[in-house]
Amino acid sequence: MNYDALINYIHSTPLTWLILTLAAFKLGIIIYEKFNKHTLLQPIIIAYVILLSLIIYTNTSFEEYFKSVEIIHFFLGPATVALALPLYKNLKYIKSLFLPIVLTLFIAGIFSIVIAVTLLWIFGAELPTILSMTTKSITAPIAIITSEQIGAIPSLAVGFVLITGIIGALFGTIIFKIIKIKHDTSKGFALGLVSHGIGTARAIEISEKAAAFSALAMGLSGIFTAVFLPMIITFFK
Repeated sequence: MNYDALINYIHSTPLTWLILTLAAFKLGIIIYEKFNKHTLLQPIIIAYVILLSLIIYTNTSFEEYFKSVEIIHFFLGPATVALALPLYKNLKYIKSLFLPIVLTLFIAGIFSIVIAVTLLWIFGAELPTILSMTTKSITAPIAIITSEQIGAIPSLAVGFVLITGIIGALFGTIIFKIIKIKHDTSKGFALGLVSHGIGTARAIEISEKAAAFSALAMGLSGIFTAVFLPMIITFFK
């Protein structure tokens, strides 16, 4: 009886999921700092595990959860714009690397999508699933809009975005050490290009220069995908 009352309360009170989301992320920050910012204990990962467990336990749909935390989604836009500050501070350096930036964005952006789509196609995934994967490396607000335009599944697209971001944040710095990447600019750009906002949060911890290039990569990748992906999908359809 108490269980049923709790479930009914959660479903009938929109603020519940908002409070739980903020509390889960705060707990993630506390744990992350408690364990000396261990790579495997990123706050977003801890929050994701907690919230996913609660959502499954309470049998809450994505639509219901998203509606409850819509205000957080709204503030993702201003938060993304705020990343322009480190960009502005490193503007001269960014201009000096204009050509490498454009080439990396174009080649890596296409390669990332092609690899993911090819793997899903090989394993026999259905078209909506494959289309949902194409937006995996752009920030969530853009991914939701773009996925709707190309006929993908927005909830699945967001799931791919989160998984991609978490994997990048977890293993990005490890890969940098293995292949001996020393420049913060390269680290930041790679994290932003592949792992969008979550990767950028990790880049901020590296340095201001890494944060600037990560924000740049995330922004350019989002624009590039949002503009050209619907055109390409429409052409092939």
